[in-house]
Amino acid sequence: MTSVKPRPSAAPSRQGPSEFDILKQKHKFLREEEDEDSKEGGKLWDEAFAQKFYSNLWKEYALCDLKHYKSGNFALRWRTEAEVVSGAGESTCGNTRCKHHDPEKDKKLLFHTQPSSSRRNKESPNLNTLELPFGYVEDGQLKSALVKVVLCD
Repeated sequence: MTSVKPRPSAAPSRQGPSEFDILKQKHKFLREEEDEDSKEGGKLWDEAFAQKFYSNLWKEYALCDLKHYKSGNFALRWRTEAEVVSGAGESTCGNTRCKHHDPEKDKKLLFHTQPSSSRRNKESPNLNTLELPFGYVEDGQLKSALVKVVLCD
């Protein structure tokens, strides 16, 4: 007797933009509370989704990408919950391209099969907390904000 295996059904085709596309379209670096309160009743699902994502970010310290700092360009973003819990960008360098950015990597470097004398000589980087004036264009308008970033020397 042969068994008949059911055919896997085709995956449903996606209608409309993905959640990532919606976030890219509706994301704002800073949201004004009075605008959110006034629109609360007539908010579209896309706006509500972007607002929910924004409310889950920790906005005390920002992370930055300094790849193009020589030309005066850099990128900033708020930290996620996992980054807050790990201490990334607050107890480590906030530059995402720095070797001292990832706290888990630093722990492994410090405590992984090194003699105790070399552990004492290994110093953590000197961290500086800076409050930067950050100017950016959003929805065709020039905006600015003061943002705290922790960077190493």
